[in-house]
Amino acid sequence: PTPFLLTGITGGLGHKILTSMLHTHHIPPTSIIATSRHNDTLTTQTFESQNLLFRHADYTSPSTLTSAFQNVQNLLFVSSSERDSTKRIAEHRNVIDAAKKADVKRVWYVSLGFGGWGDGSKIKFQHAHYETEKMLRNSGLEFVSLRAGVYADAFPLFLNWYPESEEVLMPNIQPAVEEGRIAFTSREELGEVIAKVLVEGLGGIQPRGERRIVLLTAMRTYSLLEIVEVIGEVRGRRVKVRYLEPEEWIRESAKGDIGGKSEAWFQARLVFFQGICNGDAEVTDSAMMTLLGREPETGVQTVKRLLKQNPEYRWHQNH
Repeated sequence: PTPFLLTGITGGLGHKILTSMLHTHHIPPTSIIATSRHNDTLTTQTFESQNLLFRHADYTSPSTLTSAFQNVQNLLFVSSSERDSTKRIAEHRNVIDAAKKADVKRVWYVSLGFGGWGDGSKIKFQHAHYETEKMLRNSGLEFVSLRAGVYADAFPLFLNWYPESEEVLMPNIQPAVEEGRIAFTSREELGEVIAKVLVEGLGGIQPRGERRIVLLTAMRTYSLLEIVEVIGEVRGRRVKVRYLEPEEWIRESAKGDIGGKSEAWFQARLVFFQGICNGDAEVTDSAMMTLLGREPETGVQTVKRLLKQNPEYRWHQNH
């Protein structure tokens, strides 16, 4: 059997996991199957030029999954990029069914850390993760759910901030936005730690509960307002924060948005803010520190590093 099959490696996190496995852990490329939902010559050549094995695996096509997953020991299951929750859950069901049919030895599911150890977050896109963990639990497969901390790298998206922004708009809600604390975590280090777990296992860390959760976060939490202050500090230009009533916040945010995001997008973002204010992203755990053998970069350190490297730093915001 091939030791590793990786999904999602064209994304930022997946790319880091692959690079770390090859260059830090010196896993031979022939021990890794790279997959993509695209099956064109360019995709195939990209992976095969690195001596990786390549298989076509499209989450919407069960037959590609069943054949891709044959003779695989460790499946890295990165969540679908599909935004519609119902479709996303259906795609994840395809992956789990195929893994079971193909008799995959172990599944490592990359989930998100909203709601900490529980399953009570109101944040919509977290629900597909809860549902997937439940399907894995019921499948009889050996699995671990790696709940990743909120990407510090995505701070522009959470604040709807662009390098040209002079102010950031916030909804006036209760509990207030400044009370919500977030365990911002570096995407780079998440990639590093997930690669280590795939290669070396969890060491002494015990996955928690029947959902087999390992929570991977930095150790410090910050409010969104603290991040706004850091942006101003590093770039030498204060960013103002303006509060609007929720309905007005939705309208105003969509009206002037450089990325062209819709009112519906900001409506969903309001639920996200409410979740944050209710503590959905404040839970931290020491697993990441234990696995890395050092204190993870804090959210503020990540934001400072990114802005010092590039004061015009952007994060894809065109939804």
